[in-house]
Amino acid sequence: MTERKSYDWIVLYWMPYDNNLSDEFEAIIRMIGAGVQSEKLLVVVEYDLFAQEKLHRTIITKEKLPNYPRGVPLDFTDSASEEAFSEYLDWVATNFSAKKWSIVILGHSGNLDEICPDAHVQPNAHEKVAKDDMESWKWMNIQTMSRVMMQFSEKIGQALELLFLQNCCKGTIEALYTFRNAAKFTLSSQTPMGYPNSYYTQVFEFLGDHLAITGRILAEKMMEADAPEMYNGYTLSKNSAISQLPSKLNPLIETIISENLEKIALQDVVDKPWSHEYFDDQLADVTAFFNWITGQIGIERQPLDTFLDFLKNDLIVKFQRSPKPIDPNSTHYEGLSLNVPLTKDSLEKYGYMDFFSDNKLLEMFRALL
Repeated sequence: MTERKSYDWIVLYWMPYDNNLSDEFEAIIRMIGAGVQSEKLLVVVEYDLFAQEKLHRTIITKEKLPNYPRGVPLDFTDSASEEAFSEYLDWVATNFSAKKWSIVILGHSGNLDEICPDAHVQPNAHEKVAKDDMESWKWMNIQTMSRVMMQFSEKIGQALELLFLQNCCKGTIEALYTFRNAAKFTLSSQTPMGYPNSYYTQVFEFLGDHLAITGRILAEKMMEADAPEMYNGYTLSKNSAISQLPSKLNPLIETIISENLEKIALQDVVDKPWSHEYFDDQLADVTAFFNWITGQIGIERQPLDTFLDFLKNDLIVKFQRSPKPIDPNSTHYEGLSLNVPLTKDSLEKYGYMDFFSDNKLLEMFRALL
């Protein structure tokens, strides 16, 4: 068996760009390559492009291997498949070891439980399907992705330092709870993001010079280095605290559902500046939403204040607003969102997710609908 090559830090990118993001591949790879200047730092990128039949994998080191930046073709055509993502992480675990690890998930986000779409999962399908034809996109389920990451952590014998969900609107308590066991920290955005982002070169230069840093410091450097026009807000969350979310949220929900809820119309959330529609979901800022709910029914603030104190001082490590946000309304957001179902059908749609079996949020929404 070939001995695994060891590094201080390994950062893994999953780039499902078999869609309308395909043209951004070259710029991102070049920015990463320019920043990797330490022999103790390795970046691996597995990617899928629209007019490319198969997924490719490229290894980025200080020396820049002969196949950089395009890498080598693989036997997979579907970047939304569990099999492809799992094989990628298995291959990495077999060939490399590291003191610290991070995974960055690029690409689009869809509904609450969707991530990483592939516009054409069969060879030559790009000849029949437009890259921005979202009706044809196949999505990966976030619970599936989280499970594969946890299996990877078991293989390497340690937790990831950082998971970066570099996707629009994945800064929800539902998504973060789903990924709670995948890493020590998660970096995300609760609102739409720009692309291709610009932090890569600066961050990898910094990481190469500061190899002892933690995932928390790496995330804070990513937040600091990205161009302000590329995001509205970044939220860094501590996953050990996210695991406590049900026990912190349920007392507030119990207080709410014990009251008369007739005066609350969830449909009113649509017009609030702290809420927006994304795909089939109505996402709302967690802090603003529960302030609104409790204000409508006039309950004492203690249960709300206790929950918000946990949210802002334990769960959220850092929330950073962009000085030049994409959306002016983003100033009404405070770090994390939740999905607000507006119909009974949308209420039950995500009931299968672990998040909802561990807390009473569905019970509250059923009472409100």
